[in-house]
Amino acid sequence: MNIIHTADWHLGNTFHGYSRLEEHRHFLEWLLGVLRARRPDVLLVTGDVFDSANPSAAAERLYYNFLMQAVQAVKGLQVVITAGNHDSPGRLEATAEMLRAFNVYVRGYVHRDPETDEPDVESLLLPLSSRLSPEAQVVCFALPFLRPGDYPGGLSVQEGIAWYLDRLTRRLRKSDFRGLPVVVAAHFYAAGAEICAGEHSERLVVGGQDCVDARAVACGAAYTALGHLHKAQQVGGGADALHYAGSALPMSFSEKGYHHGVTAVEIDAAGHATTARIDYTPQRPLVSIPGRGAAAPADVLAACAALPSRREEPDEATWPYLEIRVEERQPEPGLLHEVTARLADRAVRLCRMVREVPDSPDPGAEGNPPQSLHRLEPADVARRFFENRYHAAMPDGLAARFERAAREAADESAAAPEAPSPKSE
Repeated sequence: MNIIHTADWHLGNTFHGYSRLEEHRHFLEWLLGVLRARRPDVLLVTGDVFDSANPSAAAERLYYNFLMQAVQAVKGLQVVITAGNHDSPGRLEATAEMLRAFNVYVRGYVHRDPETDEPDVESLLLPLSSRLSPEAQVVCFALPFLRPGDYPGGLSVQEGIAWYLDRLTRRLRKSDFRGLPVVVAAHFYAAGAEICAGEHSERLVVGGQDCVDARAVACGAAYTALGHLHKAQQVGGGADALHYAGSALPMSFSEKGYHHGVTAVEIDAAGHATTARIDYTPQRPLVSIPGRGAAAPADVLAACAALPSRREEPDEATWPYLEIRVEERQPEPGLLHEVTARLADRAVRLCRMVREVPDSPDPGAEGNPPQSLHRLEPADVARRFFENRYHAAMPDGLAARFERAAREAADESAAAPEAPSPKSE
C-alpha cells in the first residue's frame, strides 16, 4: 500500500495582506505531478485544508478542482480528508456524500447516533484498498480535530483522543478487517514536537493544555499521520512514532527555514511502514534583511538598494516576501518612507518592518531612581523615556529640539488669557 501524506494547506490564507491563491495553485499543481509520477493508492490530507472556517469561493474552487483532477489523474486513487482546527467541520462535510462517489472520503466531525447520542465510531473506520484490487489492504482511523464536546466530559485532549483510538481498536477487532495494518489520521499537538514558538502561527493553546503524549495514544498503528504543526518532522520512534507532513507553505517568517513537501509512505504485507520525504519549493520564498538579528538603518537602506530590480526579475509571481528588522537606537520616524522609496523598483513584496531596541547592558539594573514628576522638566521626562527605551543617552541635537519645544509650549501657555472661573448658582 502506497500513501502520500500531506496536511496544513491553509487554502485562502493571506500573508501580511497578500493573497496566496496563486501560491496554493502552484503547490497543488506540483502535488498533482507527484501523484501522476508516484501513482499512490491513497492521498491522506490530515487537516487545515482551509485557513478559516469561511473560505473564499476562489479557495473552495481550487480545492474541488484539485480533487477532481487528482482522481482523474490516478485511476483508483482514494483520498481521505480529515478536518483540522482551522476548518469548519460542517462546511467540509457539506459535499461529503457527493465526493464519496469519487472515492474521496471526508471526515469533518464525529457523527452521533440520533437515538443514543453516542459517537458514531464506525464512521471513522475506513478500509482502504490498493488501486488495482478491491481487497482492503489497510484500515484508516480517520479522526477529525476533536473539540471538548466530542468526548466524554472531564477528559483532557489527550484522554479524549486516547478514548476514540481505544474504541476504534475494539471495533476493528470485531470487524472483517481485523489483522490489517492500521493508519491513523489525526490533527493534534504532540509532546516533544518542534513548534513555531516565535509567532504562534499554529494557534496552540497557551500553557500546552492541548499537548498530547505519543505513548498515551499509541494503538499499534503502522503509520500515524498528523496535521497541525507546520514543520515536517517525526516525533518519537518505533511503532509509536508520529509523523507531521508539514505545511504546504510557510505561514510566518519564523518558519522561514522549514522544508515543505509531502511524505511518501509504503506499508508492506507485514504492516511495516517506510517513509521518504518529497521536497517542494514554494513559489515565493521568504527573505529577511538582515538574514539574522537586526541591522542599523543605514545598513538596511543599503541592503534594500542591493535587491534585484523588477527589470531583472520580471516574473512578479516569484518575487519573495520581505521583512526588515531594524536596530533602532533612536527614533527613526522617516525610515519607513525611505525604505518604501528604495523598494519602489525592487522585485520584492514588503510585508513588515520590525523595530528592535538593543538590550540594556545591565538588564538587572533599575535605572534612575524614582523622582516626583513635578520636579522634572518636560525635557527631562523625554530624556528619561529615551534612556529607558534605547539604553543610551539622548543625542544632543534631539535633546535641544525637545527643550526648544518645551520653551515654546511654556511661552504659549503663559501668553494665553486666563480662563474665567465658573459662576456659582
